[in-house]
Amino acid sequence: MKITPTPLTINQLFSTRNEQFLIPAYQRRYAWKWKQCKELFNDIKYLTNDDSHLLGNLVCLTGAHSANINQLEVIDGQQRITTLSLLLTALSHAFIAKKDTEESNKIIGLLNSSGVDRVKYNKVELGELDNPDYIKVLKGADPETIHNDNLQNNLTYFKVWIAELTDEEFNSFYFKLMDKVSVIRLDVFQAKDAYKLFETINNRGLSLSPT
Repeated sequence: MKITPTPLTINQLFSTRNEQFLIPAYQRRYAWKWKQCKELFNDIKYLTNDDSHLLGNLVCLTGAHSANINQLEVIDGQQRITTLSLLLTALSHAFIAKKDTEESNKIIGLLNSSGVDRVKYNKVELGELDNPDYIKVLKGADPETIHNDNLQNNLTYFKVWIAELTDEEFNSFYFKLMDKVSVIRLDVFQAKDAYKLFETINNRGLSLSPT
């Protein structure tokens, strides 16, 4: 089994322009709620500036990279990466409210992928049941048209919690999220190895420690 583990900050995780994280159709639907989002938000908020936070592992099935869009099939970690994209979206909106379009555009750049043709795609593409709702949420569509309430609700929670931060807390939170929070990305190059690794991590008690 060939596995390439790479520790990445959130900024680094989203910054490769021609990579897209694809949630396969067989994965369960997006299910994080208030509790998981609040824990994530507080983990970042109360992180000291000289400390760091390991969010966990992200298992991706990948192949040889090309100049076009490279889809990384997310075998494990889809709840976290989807939630991170919602948090980044909320931060982008907050920067717009603060009339800081430059920083907002930086986040929008992280949330998009493009290849040599420069056609833009969402950085995260959910499974076929959730992706239409996800697109609507990112575009600010009428909440009544969204079927998976978790997507809309969690974005709203993040917006409310961010609005409660002072300017100093907001700047600190943004810095810590982008540069102090990290994941371990495990790139696997064969499907059988990816599923074997997924089963090992989730069913046999093997987990990554905070260190």
